[in-house]
Amino acid sequence: MTEEQRMEEGRRMFQIFAAKMFEQRVLTAYREKVAYERQNRLLQELEEEERLKKEKEEAKQMQKEKKKAQKK
Repeated sequence: MTEEQRMEEGRRMFQIFAAKMFEQRVLTAYREKVAYERQNRLLQELEEEERLKKEKEEAKQMQKEKKKAQKK
């Protein structure tokens, strides 16, 4: 193997290594983004559930107050 062939082989190996590193970084970033989006979606769903629960309790309380007012 000549010096030039060894240099070319070294370049190819470095390019493969660099491409794999880049691929891993992109894949990691993608996974983090998906996890973040899922987490946000879950938080929104929980907030919506809590809001609906609160509205239901308030409506129930208002019904109780109306019944009390009608009895008087």
